[in-house]
Amino acid sequence: YMQGQSGASTIARNTVFLYIRMLILMVVSLYTSRVVLDTLGIEDFGIYNVVGGIVVLFTFINNSMVTSTQRYLTYEIGRDNKERTQQIFSISLNLHIIIATIILILSETIGLWLLNSIIQYPPERTVAIHVLYQFSVLTIFVKIIRTPFSAVIISFEKMSFYAYLSVFEALLQLGIVFVLSVIPYDRLIMYGVLLFIVAIIIDLCYYVYCIKNFDICSYVSCKDVSLYKQLLSFSGWSLLGSMANIGANQGLSLMLNVFWGVTVNAAYAIATQVNGAVSSFVSSFQTAFNPQIVKAYAVNDMKNSDIIIKNLFIIHSF
Repeated sequence: YMQGQSGASTIARNTVFLYIRMLILMVVSLYTSRVVLDTLGIEDFGIYNVVGGIVVLFTFINNSMVTSTQRYLTYEIGRDNKERTQQIFSISLNLHIIIATIILILSETIGLWLLNSIIQYPPERTVAIHVLYQFSVLTIFVKIIRTPFSAVIISFEKMSFYAYLSVFEALLQLGIVFVLSVIPYDRLIMYGVLLFIVAIIIDLCYYVYCIKNFDICSYVSCKDVSLYKQLLSFSGWSLLGSMANIGANQGLSLMLNVFWGVTVNAAYAIATQVNGAVSSFVSSFQTAFNPQIVKAYAVNDMKNSDIIIKNLFIIHSF
């Protein structure tokens, strides 16, 4: 844990990395949305977003665990307790594998029922939609397994790598769109397949970087039930908020589809992406500040913790 000027310089440097990352991602994601719309067409673009939205509905379980994983990893890193940190990482990895499996089961039962009984789409696209759905499920599964590794990088405040990899992922997703234009196959299916491949590539990057740079990422068997309970209990506080956010966004997407079809889904998807790009501007600053706040609290440095929180409040006020 870095105190005083050293900690402040770390926050400043990480904030710059995340700010640049945010600007690049905003430009790339907005441009990608436009190119994807042109490449897939309005109908297929709407289909992709409503189909993907069904899988996202179940990710509220994982979203609530993300905060818990980052909090406990950062806390133990602040205390410089390597053994405990390694246990927390291993437990969080176990929990995320379980969560990914639960979401897989929900997607293949309730999700498929929604797809076959509720969602409105052109009958001639049935095969393509079901193939896309399966690859969307696999993509979410892979991304959930990534969570403990990305949490380690944020907890150790390696924001430069986090920023570089995020930009790399965005550029790969942009490259997919141009590849689609030359592939003589169903573009909707290939879009799902290529996004799945990108998710695997990014997962491997996280895995290799963490294994090479952080000893705590070596898996250890831990049967401490109390640690499992602590992580799950902490995640419970954000579970309701996560359910509300997912329900508001993806629930609205499903309602729009039922009453107006995939064309309106395409318009809603574009609006949502623009809103998400703007909203993540503030969250980038908070990502840089959070580890220092938790680490200060871990060593009972309440004075420095209060200073960091006040600075974060000032930024949010602007």
